[in-house]
Amino acid sequence: MSGRKVFGFLTQAFIFAVIMLVSNGIAGMLPIPIPASVIGLVLLFTLLCTKVIKLEQVESLGTALTSLIGFLFVPSGISVMNSLGVMQEYGLLIVFVIFLATVILLGATGLFSQLILTAGGKKRQAAPPETVKKTAS
Repeated sequence: MSGRKVFGFLTQAFIFAVIMLVSNGIAGMLPIPIPASVIGLVLLFTLLCTKVIKLEQVESLGTALTSLIGFLFVPSGISVMNSLGVMQEYGLLIVFVIFLATVILLGATGLFSQLILTAGGKKRQAAPPETVKKTAS
């Protein structure tokens, strides 16, 4: 074994439950409606980046939940089926908004990545090249 401590299922589930409990509280206090699950993801990401929670503390449960993601989308599919009246009335508008948001997101991602690549290229050009001294034999 590589010396990594294996955390049990209940410990990992408790960590996820506490994060969701806190994110539900935060979502209730915010003046704009943001889903608690999104806040929970951001909170978990922040805790992982700051090493408050180590990856091995949540890795196996996260992997198990990721493998079930198709099954976890069944309730949202049922919700769409229950909202067919709304989809019938506003379906074209919803598709247009999704298409427009996708194009804007792709454009913003492309521009931002181009900005990062350009800044990285300028940084490399600004560094002086190493000079190699030739020794006379």
